[in-house]
Amino acid sequence: MTKRFSLMLISLIALAMLILPASAANQVIAAGGDVFIGEQGLDVSAAVASGTTIAWFASGTNPATDAPNYQLNVGDATNFYVAPADFVGRTGNWYISGTTTVAFSAVDPSLDIKVWDNNANKDVTGKSVVSGSFLNFRVETNTYSVADRADAAGFVNIKVKTADGATYTALYQDATTPLALTGRSVDSSLWYWVTPVTATTGWNTAVVDSAGSKLYKAGTYTVSAELSLNSIKDNYKAPDGSDYTGKTVTALKTVTISGDTVKIEASKDTVVRGNQFSVTVTGRPNDYYYVWVKGTSSMTDPTKTPPQIALSQDSVYMDPPCGSGWPASTGMPNPIGSYQYEGGAGKTIAMDVPATDSCLYYAGIKTSSSGTRTVGFISGANTDDKKYTIRVERNFAGQYKSDEVDVKIEKGTVTVVAAGDQSYFLGQEIRLSGTNSETDVVYMFITGPNLAAEGAPLTNPRGSVFVDGWTQTDVLDDNTWEYKWQTANLNIDAGTYTVYAVSEPRPKSDLAGAQYATVSVIIRKPFVTAQASQSTVAQGDKLYVRGVAEGKPSDGVAIWIMGKNYASRATESVNDDGTFEYEIDGAITSQLTSGQYFVVVQHPMYNDIFDVQLMGDYVVGSYPVQWSNLFKLYGAGSLQGSDAANALTIAIDNAAIDDTYTKLQFLIEVPEIKILPITEKMIGDKFEIKGTTNLAVDDEILVEVYSSSFGPTPKETSGEFSGASGTVKVVKGTEGFNTWSFPIDTTTFKPDEYIVQATAIGLETTNDVTATTLFNVIEFVPTAVPTTVPPTTAPETTVPTTVPTPVPTTTPGFGALVALIGLGAVAFLIVRKH
Repeated sequence: MTKRFSLMLISLIALAMLILPASAANQVIAAGGDVFIGEQGLDVSAAVASGTTIAWFASGTNPATDAPNYQLNVGDATNFYVAPADFVGRTGNWYISGTTTVAFSAVDPSLDIKVWDNNANKDVTGKSVVSGSFLNFRVETNTYSVADRADAAGFVNIKVKTADGATYTALYQDATTPLALTGRSVDSSLWYWVTPVTATTGWNTAVVDSAGSKLYKAGTYTVSAELSLNSIKDNYKAPDGSDYTGKTVTALKTVTISGDTVKIEASKDTVVRGNQFSVTVTGRPNDYYYVWVKGTSSMTDPTKTPPQIALSQDSVYMDPPCGSGWPASTGMPNPIGSYQYEGGAGKTIAMDVPATDSCLYYAGIKTSSSGTRTVGFISGANTDDKKYTIRVERNFAGQYKSDEVDVKIEKGTVTVVAAGDQSYFLGQEIRLSGTNSETDVVYMFITGPNLAAEGAPLTNPRGSVFVDGWTQTDVLDDNTWEYKWQTANLNIDAGTYTVYAVSEPRPKSDLAGAQYATVSVIIRKPFVTAQASQSTVAQGDKLYVRGVAEGKPSDGVAIWIMGKNYASRATESVNDDGTFEYEIDGAITSQLTSGQYFVVVQHPMYNDIFDVQLMGDYVVGSYPVQWSNLFKLYGAGSLQGSDAANALTIAIDNAAIDDTYTKLQFLIEVPEIKILPITEKMIGDKFEIKGTTNLAVDDEILVEVYSSSFGPTPKETSGEFSGASGTVKVVKGTEGFNTWSFPIDTTTFKPDEYIVQATAIGLETTNDVTATTLFNVIEFVPTAVPTTVPPTTAPETTVPTTVPTPVPTTTPGFGALVALIGLGAVAFLIVRKH
């Protein structure tokens, strides 16, 4: 009976707990106290009576004098709801309407959480900590005033979720001390879950249960916090309807617990010799480890060394002379190389690497607050191509933590190509490019006919790499390189040559073991060709000198023009494809007298300098001394025409001058137009008026055809006029003169004598260039065409033998005509009858 009663009592108590509400907390608001948007069931009666109107004033307004910006009836002052619809955007003091008495202050809540490492005393949110670290949580919120309410209770819940989805309500500081996560009363804007913050308080990530198993396995944990404050989380939602992150709940944060191990990873499994790589160590945060190239003590050949640790890296410490050893603040023993590694039978890491420059192959490191440290390694031409093992290790109170990673060093390659078709003129820029995955510098030399057998630098082909060194260029980060070889003024003859690109400075006779590549280039002498647009030029016409100048001369080509009492010199730039065009416009040719003119086109050749130039009135040359006078081109005593041209070519032909040239000539003539004779035409004829001219091709000629009767006419006559006019272009002729033609259709012409006038258009000359001629147009006269009538066989007819009376030989009159018609009718009837 007693047992049955006890069970009934327990049931009643449980039922009562389900039926009766929990006692309220955090609901009593003092006058002028804080209320938070979304809270419900608040008791604000200490400040305002039920049914009272409260008012809100925007920033910059005066509650004592200004009208309120918003008013609200409190309703039941013991069950007040801080509705988002009323209070979002209306935070701050709310006044009893009509007074300056503050009822309460409305606050928009904010909430954030961080994971705090008590050992390092820093934020480790989103980072990794080693098992054994003591963690804390720092809550940042503006709701801390809730702790001052008369019925204050815990209102912040911290959630810690495992990777499997389990959520903790408490975390252990040791095997017997759980620390609650829910219902925490936050009383400051920066609040720590556990205080004081020490290296032995908080969440012990290495705590074990009674069986010795870790409670918190290695992995990533999700951390968040939320407000448990008068249904605020349910009432105050984000615009999309979700929990309001940053206000009533925090964003999800993470922290990763790693095992008390150390790990090392390489940035590359295989590295081409000459390139860099790195290893990253992950272990305890802010702790110390040793890194070295394991088992390389037997590599005593200085040309075959292991990869080296790069100098001057952050938190990477090296023994002298590579560095200064462990800093005193670390408490670690110096020298670094004295560390005795596991399984070495007392050997140190300095003894496990090459003895020469041993400090380049081992180092001490300090991990970051997240437990990582990256160590850079370099390789070069002397790095032996093989597999290496990089080891990290530390002895923690007799317990070794270590890991290894293998990195393979491979030989690199060198390539070289020459832009274009590998055929170049001296003076051109030759772009050499390629790759070098072996070293950071490419060393180049050239070999060829009568050049040094060991090779010569590209800038001095007649030299030697033993004396003048190699031509060098740097390799970029992507292993590519480029070199622009300037061949202007290069001491080399035309021919075929070989360019070597080598990974290290070696002559041709010692390339074994080095990486290299070659490219063949053909060097040709520059040249110049030119021609005039026409051999005969009419005064006022344009003339063009066009040609090709190979070798890309910087200042182009020089154009010399010489004739009787005339000389000029100008330069013309050369296009990328080697072509050039120099214009002598009509304003110049119109001033030139008729006669022969000579043109010399000069190319500066190898040294890219005009060694024969015009200075003042004299043509000067670079011999026998620089800019010696060679002959006079202007003024009294100057050479003229062909003499000047001949003297110029002789000067350029001198052995001391490397320039070259081509020459041509043209004739200047008085402009002339001729019209070929035109025969008599009939109305309706179509023909061409033709002529010849010494005007240039594509020059225009105006042709006018008009009646010679065109002129003043009496008022009583029609004054009709017929003719034609138009412009035609000059075309190239075949017999020394150019030609032109103008089509004529005389269908609309009147019989008359016509004048043809041809006039040059656009010619830059003061005198008109014209020609005229005459021709006649007559009435159309049809040509008689004989008609052949086929013979007709008539039927036999009996004809009377009466001979008609002879008719007088007079011109038949009208009566005779009637008689003839009558005879014809009789004959027709007779024929028809038969």
